[in-house]
Amino acid sequence: MIKDEFLSVLKGTPSDKPMIWIMRQAGRFLKPYRDIKEKHSFLKMCTTPELAAKITMLPAERLDVDAMILFSDILIPLKAIGAKISYKANTQPAVDLDLNKIHYENSVADRLPFIEQTVKIIKDECSQKPLIGFAGAPFTVVCYILGGGSEFYRARAFLYSDPEQFKKLMSIVTQLTIDYLKMQISSGCDAVQLFDSWAGILPADIYKTFVYPYNQQIAEALIDTPSIYYIKDSSHIIDYCLELDFDCISVDWRMDIKDVSLKSRKCIQGNMDNTILLSDRQTIKNRAYDILNAMRGRAHIFNLGHGILPQTDENSAKYLVDVVHEFR
Repeated sequence: MIKDEFLSVLKGTPSDKPMIWIMRQAGRFLKPYRDIKEKHSFLKMCTTPELAAKITMLPAERLDVDAMILFSDILIPLKAIGAKISYKANTQPAVDLDLNKIHYENSVADRLPFIEQTVKIIKDECSQKPLIGFAGAPFTVVCYILGGGSEFYRARAFLYSDPEQFKKLMSIVTQLTIDYLKMQISSGCDAVQLFDSWAGILPADIYKTFVYPYNQQIAEALIDTPSIYYIKDSSHIIDYCLELDFDCISVDWRMDIKDVSLKSRKCIQGNMDNTILLSDRQTIKNRAYDILNAMRGRAHIFNLGHGILPQTDENSAKYLVDVVHEFR
C-alpha cells in the first residue's frame, strides 16, 4: 500500500519505488484552485473544511502524487492566541498581535475546530494516500509576527537586542506549534512537516543557540509520528539540521542532495530547482534523473527544493510525477 511505503521511507527505509509529492502542490498553478479562489478569500479557503479538503485532494486527483499535504497556512495557528491575520495579493501577510498580552493555554483544538473537520473529510474520501500535516517552525512564524520585509530585520534585531524576551516569544510559539501538530495527528494526519523557511538567514552560531533548541523540542514531541523538517538556505547549518530528531530532512536546490545524504542515515527530501518545471520536458526528465540516480539505495522522497511556482504549467508538474514513477 502506497501509504505504508511512503511512511516507511520517511522513517529511513530505502525503497526501489521513488516517492514524490510537491511543496505547494495544492496551489495557484492548478486551474481548479484559481477558480475556487475567485469566489473565496484565502483565509476563508483555509478555515472552511469543505473548501480546504477539496483543495488538499486536488493534486492527488490531477497529478497522482504519492502524498497529500493539508491545505492551510503557517500563520493559521496564531488565531489560537488571538492574532488577526490579513492576506493581500503581492504583499507579505500581516499579523496583528500585541506581544505584551500574548498568552497561550493549550486551547488550539477549541479555537481551530476547522482543522479537525478538514482532516476528517479528507480521510473519509481519500484514505489510500498519506496525509501530511504541517506547521511553520517557531523562528519562521516569529519572523511574520514581527514583520520587517524580506530581510525580517525586526526579528533579527529583537533577537540581538532582547534575547531573553525573544526566547520567551519562541517558547510560546513552540508550545503552540507542538499542540497544533499533535491536533493534526490526532485528527488523522499520517505525518507532519515543519517549515523553517527563514531560519537560513541566521548565522550558524545564532541558529544553534536561538532556533535549534525549539525545533528539537518539537521533534521530540513528535517522536511517534513520521516527521519532516524543511529549511531553506541551509548549507551553513546543515549539520545542525541533521542532528535534529526529525525523521526526514528536506533541503532546497542549492545543496548537493547526495552530499547531504552521505552525512546521515535519515531520509532526505528534495530537491529539484522549482524553475526547472518552467523548462522543456527533456530538461525536466534529465534533472529528475540526476537526483533519482544520486539517491539510489537511500531513503529519499522526491520533491522540489521549494514550493512550486504559480507560473508552472500543470502538465509539466504531472510529467514530473510520471517521470519519477516510471523510474521505478
